Amino acid sequence: MKNVLVIGGSVFSGRVFSIRASKSKEFNLHVVNRGNFPMELDGVTQYKCDRHSPRMIARLVPNIKYDALVDFCGYSPGEIRPMIEALKGRINHYIFFSTARVYADTNGFADESTPLTDKATHVDDLVSELVNNKIRLEQELKESCAEFGINYTILRPAMMYGPYNNAARESYFVRLIARNEPVPDPIDATGYFNFVYVMDVADAVMTCIGNEKAYNQIFNLAGEEPLTYPQFISVLECCSSEPFEVREVTVSQAYEESIPLSFPLTENILIDGKKFANTFSFSYTPFYDGFKETFDIFLSLYSSA
Repeated sequence: MKNVLVIGGSVFSGRVFSIRASKSKEFNLHVVNRGNFPMELDGVTQYKCDRHSPRMIARLVPNIKYDALVDFCGYSPGEIRPMIEALKGRINHYIFFSTARVYADTNGFADESTPLTDKATHVDDLVSELVNNKIRLEQELKESCAEFGINYTILRPAMMYGPYNNAARESYFVRLIARNEPVPDPIDATGYFNFVYVMDVADAVMTCIGNEKAYNQIFNLAGEEPLTYPQFISVLECCSSEPFEVREVTVSQAYEESIPLSFPLTENILIDGKKFANTFSFSYTPFYDGFKETFDIFLSLYSSA
């Protein structure tokens, strides 16, 4: 079995990964998080500790060689090197979750060769701060792994959707439908965007663990289908067994009324995930299939609330 140390692993992508990996006989998971969302899973040992106490983590977890450390919750520069130093000699492969928002604006699909944004150097909101930090953490990872002789993999997922999503993205729309409230439809939105299913993300991580093809590589994770808001509303209608009311709004109205439309309204954010697919013969879940599963789970949750 492959020994895997997970930092985070209790919220959204980390939780889904832990659940799916626990069902495989291939992995022995040791999950470190703050314990706010405890998991009782066979094959998973959980340790309550903050990632900002790397020396304590090193004392808590078994003193064994880890085939991979999977870091779901690195957000601030300076968080990776101390972890590597504390676990010196025990990590073979460091898998780090970044974000596909690190790319500069592009009219087409951004692939791994697309230049990184320079807007993030001017931190004026939470998104740009996140992006700026992820860019710096990626560099910190590369430099630290080179110094300590560790293989790395950087994963840059597009917008993730799926069960356990703690960001009010797709769940916002499903909640409105469950409550029989009108769903806003920004009729003059021009943005194109694409997603990646959280189940695919979990499977991608499992594919990378201890895999030499993943060593010292950067991969986007993204489904192929570009969407617009009208197309997204159409998917909602196909998923719902009952018709629901749609309220047409303009982009300016959405901003004025602070309607939480979290998909791009006027910009294109399209991510090319083909490198990962081609490298590992990996198939992404078609958007409708993944979203239908997600819709049904959230609808059941909100209908019973």
